[in-house]
Amino acid sequence: MTENHQPDRNDLADSLVSSARTNRVAFGELFDHFYPLIFAYCMRRLVVRAVAEDIASEVFLKVAASIREFSGLCVEDFRRWLFRIATNEINAHLRQSIRRQELLKAATQIGTISISVSTSLLNDETLIDWQDLYEALDELTEREQSIISLRFFGGLKHNQIADVLELNSGAIRVALSRALNKLRDRLRDHDIPRQPASESPSGD
Repeated sequence: MTENHQPDRNDLADSLVSSARTNRVAFGELFDHFYPLIFAYCMRRLVVRAVAEDIASEVFLKVAASIREFSGLCVEDFRRWLFRIATNEINAHLRQSIRRQELLKAATQIGTISISVSTSLLNDETLIDWQDLYEALDELTEREQSIISLRFFGGLKHNQIADVLELNSGAIRVALSRALNKLRDRLRDHDIPRQPASESPSGD
C-alpha cells in the first residue's frame, strides 16, 4: 500500500467541509470522494467484503449524525476524523474472537501478498500468504495493529497517523518501527515458508 491511494487533498475545497454541516449536496460530495478510500481501508483490514461494507457504512452514518458538531475546518481535518472513526469501528469489530477467526478464514482465499506490499510492509521481496500476515498481526496490540493498518492499508503519513491516534509524530515513528519488528519476528516464529517472488504469482 502506498500513499498514492489517498485522494488528492487539492481535489476538494476546504470550504466544502463547512458547507457539509448543513448542505446535503456538499456532504454528498465528501461522501463520494472519501467512501472509496475508507471502504478500501476497511476491506484490507477486514477481508470479508460484506463486513467491510457494513463497517464503512457505519462510519459514514456516524459522520452524518455528528457532522454539525464536527469542529474541523479543512479537508485534512475531515480525513483524520474519518480514519479515527473507521479505526475505532474496525477495532471494535475485531475485539470479538469469533470475528477474528472469520477474518483469518477469509484470508485463506486471497492468496499471497504482492511484491510491492511485501517490500514496504515486511522489508522482504519474497511472498507470504495474507492469512499468515493476519495471524501475525493478531498477535500485536490493538494500537500496533492500528498504526500498521493506517500506514500500509490506509496509506497515511506519519503525521496523519499521529493526528488520527492523537499521538505525536515522533511517537508514531518509534511505535511503527517497533510494531514492524514485532510483526516480522512473529512471522519468523511461525516458521512460515516463503516463496521466491519469481516462482509464485503475486496477489493483492
